[in-house]
Amino acid sequence: MSQSQSNDHQPNTRRLSFLPAKINRSVLTSAVVLLALVTWLLSGVLGNGDGAVTLAKPISETVKNQNLFTLTVQPLEARTYLNTIKLQARTEADKIVTISAETMGVIKSLPVAKGSLVQQGQNICGIDVGAREAQLAEANAARATRQIEYDAARRLNEKGHVSKSQLAAARAAYDGSQAAVMARQVELDRTSIKAPFDGILDKLPLKVGDFISVGQPCGTIIDKDPLLVVGYVAENQIKRLSVGAEGRASLATGETVNGVIRYIAETPNMATRTFRVELEVENKDLRLRDGVSADLELQTGDVLATRIPQGILSLGDDGKLGVRVIDQGRVAFRRVHIISDNMDGVLVTGLKARENVIIAGGEFTRDGRQVDFEFVAAPQEAAPLVSDLETLDREVR
Repeated sequence: MSQSQSNDHQPNTRRLSFLPAKINRSVLTSAVVLLALVTWLLSGVLGNGDGAVTLAKPISETVKNQNLFTLTVQPLEARTYLNTIKLQARTEADKIVTISAETMGVIKSLPVAKGSLVQQGQNICGIDVGAREAQLAEANAARATRQIEYDAARRLNEKGHVSKSQLAAARAAYDGSQAAVMARQVELDRTSIKAPFDGILDKLPLKVGDFISVGQPCGTIIDKDPLLVVGYVAENQIKRLSVGAEGRASLATGETVNGVIRYIAETPNMATRTFRVELEVENKDLRLRDGVSADLELQTGDVLATRIPQGILSLGDDGKLGVRVIDQGRVAFRRVHIISDNMDGVLVTGLKARENVIIAGGEFTRDGRQVDFEFVAAPQEAAPLVSDLETLDREVR
């Protein structure tokens, strides 16, 4: 009996010993995790001396108190510069004339070589006179006869033997013969084609023995002193130019020349709406050539302008070109007009006499915003009140 009882209790003891062991492990794990969480939560409260929880500040107050955006600003001053208009141009000879034959015949002589200097009245092409000299001699003989007849009729009229009508007929015959002589002389003179002015014989398309007709070109003569530099100005700029204003041309052949405006067209080219402008340049030694491309700069007077660094130009809300400046601690947009652009910067009008121009960071801000900024030194120019053209004059000399 005791043995069976012991056998009955033995399985229960095993189950009871196994179950508490399993439960104790889970409870232990949970307790450890709970303890860790409690410790972490209490650490924040206990670490604060007053035991109060700090609340986040409003966004508006945070934005207001944060540091302002910092820009780089350069103080710039306006100076007096010589305003110019830049054009693409080309050179032209002052006079270019193609001399043509006024009578027909065979070319007998070409006394001047192509490319040579010629003087006014010099023979360029000689045409065989043919029968023209004989025709002139015949006309002279007829004139002599008519003169004798007229002289006789005049004496007879004085004695009353010839009427006034007969005298008038004799005078008309004499005048007609004299006109015939002049016509024959002109025809003979036309066999010698002469230069109308001093210049260079640029083209000579004929050879000795060629037949030339009336109106056929014999040669082309050009006069390159003075030389013209011709450009075309837009209609919105033409009012800035005046006859007598100075200009400068840089030729494609390497020469740089100065001159004055001698002509401004009154009517434009209807296809391009541009006005022809001629700059007259001295060319005593004839070294400058006709038909050469050139960069033309025409002076239009002094202008108060500011030279700004390249790359700071931007577009405003209305699409107009301008720069951003600092005005009483805030960003402001100034519209500008470009006068010239070179390696030294951009010359613009539209800024005040003194401006704090934003040269870095302006693209990350907007008009009216209050910003922090730091100054950088403005570049030193060579001398005040010096124009671009005057500077170029000194460099060329």
